[in-house]
Amino acid sequence: MVLMKKNINCKTFQSMTRDSSRAKRWCVLNYFQIILLFSFSISSLFSQFSTTPGAGKPTIAILDFEGRGVSIQEVQTLSERMRTEIGNTNAVRLIERKAVDKIMEEQGFQQSGCTTDECASEVGQLLGVQYMISGAIGLMGKTYTIDAKMFSVETGETIQTKSVSHDGEISGLLLEMEIMAWEIVGLEVPGRLRLKRGGESDKQTVAVLDFEGRGISVMEAQTLTDRFNTALAGTKKVIMVERGTMMDVLDEQGFESDGCTSDECAAEVGAMLGVQFMISGAIGKLGDTYTIDVKMFSVSTGAAENMQNITYQGKVDGLIVEIESLAWTILGLEPPKELEKKRRQFASGNFAAEEKSGSNWLLWTALGLVAAGGGAYVLMGSTVAADVPEVGSPPDFPTVP
Repeated sequence: MVLMKKNINCKTFQSMTRDSSRAKRWCVLNYFQIILLFSFSISSLFSQFSTTPGAGKPTIAILDFEGRGVSIQEVQTLSERMRTEIGNTNAVRLIERKAVDKIMEEQGFQQSGCTTDECASEVGQLLGVQYMISGAIGLMGKTYTIDAKMFSVETGETIQTKSVSHDGEISGLLLEMEIMAWEIVGLEVPGRLRLKRGGESDKQTVAVLDFEGRGISVMEAQTLTDRFNTALAGTKKVIMVERGTMMDVLDEQGFESDGCTSDECAAEVGAMLGVQFMISGAIGKLGDTYTIDVKMFSVSTGAAENMQNITYQGKVDGLIVEIESLAWTILGLEPPKELEKKRRQFASGNFAAEEKSGSNWLLWTALGLVAAGGGAYVLMGSTVAADVPEVGSPPDFPTVP
């Protein structure tokens, strides 16, 4: 052992001793130890690569829900939506529907006919999963109901139950199934899904930092941020913190609104404001091309809930339409049809009607900024003012939350 610690090789040891048989035994032992060490290293390496992804996560299978007053096709579609969303949680190992169907076929069952706990438990045992999820979707009058249950295959114990009622089109059940997918496995529902639901109890508190300007002035970036705030409030899906309140917090911490551009700063401000989500972004200009990048993230976890980006080339009026559209998409919502119509008109160059009203808005906004800021640079003014022969009366200004 002493010789090994000194890193003496076989040739050196042979020169150190006159006993040839002893030298041979030592060399054999030395080579054997090297081979063992090499084999152990290779074994460890392969064991790392052979680790099954998702190991340690609970295994779950989902049976098609039972339909009560709802067609089999509709139930299958809704059940599949839950499977997809549970997979999105990345918290469980989900058995594919094909594997479930194969077991059901071998046992002479149809998914729609396996509605009892005993049947579901038997299928779960054959699949080798830890948990099964089953449920029912019904229609009573004009109200849809969803009832779901997750139970242990081994013990039969019910782990979680969830129920929800929905008044409206059956398509609204797609969102309810997505939300229930998180709830049934005991996870917090992402804000993006609660925002889509849009009930009073689902409204999230949001604060927006002034967008960072890159190639445009601070005043221009602030003006576009104000338009974004107005459009965000117009969705009626969130509870917004007033800009004045946020500015007070920034002042107390010695920050400028346009200087708080890092996620750490935004999260700190969000925690002080007591909001659930912060929205930050940047607006850049490269030649005649504008870029807009917006991010909404959770204050509590720091995780990005949604990120949107737009590259736009054209009239500044169209840039404002893009900003308004982003206020909807960052919440995971579809922009209103009228707003989408405006986007298509600007994209096709058919913006004659919008150009006059939009340019007036920009010019009056710029004049207001000059009066308030003592010579603030006109928002993108060089691209629109020359084309406007007369201003006309000032339009109604959007209110900023």
